[in-house]
Amino acid sequence: MGSYGIDGNLNYEKLKENLDKVEGIVNVPDSITKESFPIEVYVDGYKVTIEKNGNVTVEDEKTSNIPKPKPTTIEQAREEGTVLDENNPTTIKDKYENKIIVPEGFKIASDSAGDATKGVVIEDVNHGDTAGSQFVWIPVGEIKGENGVIKTTELNRYTFATNGTPTAQGSNVIDGCQELVVSDRGNTTAKDLEGFKKSVSQNGGYYIGRYEAGDSSATTDRTNISTKTSIPVCKQGQYVYNFVEQPQAADLSRNMYKNQTFTSDLVNSYAWDTAILFIQEFSEDKDYSREKRLQKSLAKTGEAIDGIDVKCNIYDMAGNAFEWGTETVASYLTPCTVRDETYTSSRNYANYGNTSNVMYTNQYCTFRPILYL
Repeated sequence: MGSYGIDGNLNYEKLKENLDKVEGIVNVPDSITKESFPIEVYVDGYKVTIEKNGNVTVEDEKTSNIPKPKPTTIEQAREEGTVLDENNPTTIKDKYENKIIVPEGFKIASDSAGDATKGVVIEDVNHGDTAGSQFVWIPVGEIKGENGVIKTTELNRYTFATNGTPTAQGSNVIDGCQELVVSDRGNTTAKDLEGFKKSVSQNGGYYIGRYEAGDSSATTDRTNISTKTSIPVCKQGQYVYNFVEQPQAADLSRNMYKNQTFTSDLVNSYAWDTAILFIQEFSEDKDYSREKRLQKSLAKTGEAIDGIDVKCNIYDMAGNAFEWGTETVASYLTPCTVRDETYTSSRNYANYGNTSNVMYTNQYCTFRPILYL
């Protein structure tokens, strides 16, 4: 009765609020709309059905087939080890009450950190060929940490001084590079940059691939572009998805997850730079943006032995291979951008940007997808 409005109709927001107050209730929806009905919840072992008009039916006998309560914390979700929700995003919190939104069909990885400052990892469970792919939550906004310390990170494009000090640049042209809505130079821009920004603002973060893209079908090192249409994955121990052109990297990233309530895309400069800022804020490397990881050879994803690079559960953003991005360069001859260090170079670093032509492809270039809701 307390869930009716003054207009005599059922108030969905008030109903949700009141259901959440019932001790021991199970299966309350994350949100209630007119499409949510009939709502089936369980109280003290009894199934209770709520109709759109407010009618309530309680089954006469208890049932043993009660759905498990949805996890509300990272620890609960990690221990459960199963997909959080097959059809809808799930909001959980870490031990400091930071919010993390997990896309449908994912679980919290068994080796995920327990709080957002150390790298919360989600793992694909229910999406077919990409199952096992892992992504790390990059929190944006106010982030709570140990001893009640609160730090604020802003989604932005950054330049970094040699000591790691960041300077926000927004939409400025940086070394000839900028994010365009559409490019006439042949490179592929972000799928929906404004949509990405809006999502991050509303949800308090986004996901970046834990690893460089791997080729799900490769059984040896890729040596040419002939396998360019294989399905990419973000899993450890895969052969690096190199020999791929920038437009192909963007297309492969976008097609990892189609027709979902979340979006996959090739990493843009806002996502890359903010991830670097996150690492510097919450790891021991306060100048990670200038980090160099020179190796003897190209390693499998997440397995670079010489100077292994893993910060906040994110691998190889300062080494192994160049990674394509969505920025556009003013030059019509070399409009594409790459970030990162390669295993052969000692002059580049984690936030280094280089340029290339649209058709450029070799063993040094790979890519990294992002996800946002």
